[in-house]
Amino acid sequence: MANQWALLIGINQYPALQPLMYAQADAVGLRNFFVDEVGLPVNHCILLTDLSAAIEPYAHYPLRETLRSQLLEMCQERVQPEDMLWVFFSGYGLSEGGQDYLLAIDSTPDHLAESAISLAWVLDTLKAAPTPHVLLALDMSHSQGATGHHNLGQQTLALAKDFEIPILLACQPQQYSHETMAVRHGLFAQAILEGLRYHGCVTASQLAAYVSDRVPELSQHHWRPQQNPVAVIPAAEKFMMVVPAEAIATLPMTEKAEADQAQAFGFTSPAMVAAMSPETIPPDVDTPEISAAPLPPLPADPARSLEKMQPVGTPSREDAPNAARAALWNWGILGAALVLLLGVLARYQPFLRGTGQTESADTTEVVPADPESMEVLEAEDPAAVEDPAAEVDPDPTTLQPTPENLQGITPEPEPPAPLPAASAVQWAEAAISAERYGEARAWLDLVAPEQQDEAYQQLRQQAEGGTAQAAERNQTILNEARRQIQPISASLFNNAIETARQIPPADPYYEQAQADIDRWSRIILDLAEGRAATGDLAGAIAAAQLVPPDRPAVYRQAQENIARWQQQSTNRQLIQQAQASLQPGQASSFQKAIEQVRQITPDQPEYATAQERVAQWSEDILVIARARAAQSRFSEAISAAQLVPSSTPVHDQAQQEIQRWQGQI
Repeated sequence: MANQWALLIGINQYPALQPLMYAQADAVGLRNFFVDEVGLPVNHCILLTDLSAAIEPYAHYPLRETLRSQLLEMCQERVQPEDMLWVFFSGYGLSEGGQDYLLAIDSTPDHLAESAISLAWVLDTLKAAPTPHVLLALDMSHSQGATGHHNLGQQTLALAKDFEIPILLACQPQQYSHETMAVRHGLFAQAILEGLRYHGCVTASQLAAYVSDRVPELSQHHWRPQQNPVAVIPAAEKFMMVVPAEAIATLPMTEKAEADQAQAFGFTSPAMVAAMSPETIPPDVDTPEISAAPLPPLPADPARSLEKMQPVGTPSREDAPNAARAALWNWGILGAALVLLLGVLARYQPFLRGTGQTESADTTEVVPADPESMEVLEAEDPAAVEDPAAEVDPDPTTLQPTPENLQGITPEPEPPAPLPAASAVQWAEAAISAERYGEARAWLDLVAPEQQDEAYQQLRQQAEGGTAQAAERNQTILNEARRQIQPISASLFNNAIETARQIPPADPYYEQAQADIDRWSRIILDLAEGRAATGDLAGAIAAAQLVPPDRPAVYRQAQENIARWQQQSTNRQLIQQAQASLQPGQASSFQKAIEQVRQITPDQPEYATAQERVAQWSEDILVIARARAAQSRFSEAISAAQLVPSSTPVHDQAQQEIQRWQGQI
């Protein structure tokens, strides 16, 4: 079965250049979309940002050699034929001597060849990958005073056309890419996320067309200079799926996007497209070959070359049958195999949509984008690609746990069947002695309810308490590590602001000083939000309090963040106090702790954590009740079970147990 992979790079704090605001957020936002909404395994999304290496799984610090090694490993060891690979970069880029370069965090602008990453090397590495299904998305910022910046992107476009590698550039070679506090992203990344998340952009050509229209709208709406993306989409990859086929039905597309999908593919739902096989394609779908005329060589002058490129958007009505045939043939067998093997037919039923909202809806009039502002270049149509074959995963329920295969395992395995209490309890005791609390809980889960006596209850409490203590200890260690990597102090920018205020309004440099104060104020807020993301709420509040009041938009956002972080700190302390009040074997202490954390309302931070604790403590109360019932203390068991709150996952189980125990009194 074909897989999807992603290498996502975002760099804010360049030591040798003006810091960027949201490059890191761009990469993290795409990773979160792929993992949380599309369902990619987290180890399929490699993240390289300033801070993520210390706080995220499968993340690395974006040094030059690390970026190169991760791309090589992805292309040479991980990606297989028919897999799809995303490579996204948000950060600085420069051009020197006609060569385009991406800047790693340790790159120096004066020595690009030795310290930066050549785009020619990147494209050559992608071309050598075992799959042709690659999408390279580049948001390359550059200083307006940088030498040779007017040529940045020209070589990359020419090489992408020659290599037939799909590519999206954030702007034309003679433009600049922009970011804005209003969306907390670069305009390019914001458009990509909108297109993937809400507007049915499931193929490379659809995504390119949406980004071409949306980025100019965003630049106008947020009062930024004109920014027009550029794309190279070879004909063979026009219908390349940029999200897994099985994830289409889960994306909250707008009604218009769903209608466009239906028109393009000739079916009532994109989910049906993903599930179709070649045998089920309607007979009225014509199947001529899809072709495209070859392109002339890219001229040396990028402005002239962009004028001559012909835009290509979403397939027309005449091309829709061909699009349907190509997309269905390449992905039909995969969809059918998923339906057959995983039994997820329900996921492909028609579902209600229309509630999704774009992330930055406009109420002002937007001038339509220049039709020549976005170019999608088509290469010759290559040979057809064979359909991927599905693989059958082994049935996990046939894997019985043994002392050998559970040694050193910390995740909680699926319990295959209840074991005799004596065996499971012995293994749990051994795991607790070795401080492997997750393993101990897994063994205890194998004990049948009627065998959960007082000894079982004590072990359960030890395992739960050890898990909570280990989590708290590890959180402290992680927070300390995060604090050690904070690269810049907010007070330095505050000092700079106070110095710049000394320039009087009549001075020629007054306007530049005010612009610097605006930028530094935003950086202070960005640093505060970075501290909050690492768990340092006190540091975040202290930094946000340095935002000057005479910058209304930034100051208002800072005050809102301060209020939220103060409430978050209060709620965290409340949860910790409730956790500390628990008494093993005393059901009433768990019930009181639940009442305490239920003070946290849904509109407050830490609400999700509070609900998790309520669910866990409710289960603990039921465990205490069952342990008493196992000792024939049915009245005490009923009293404990009655403390399980309503609207919790185990409330119905508790009521059933109460009825059963009442019959045994």
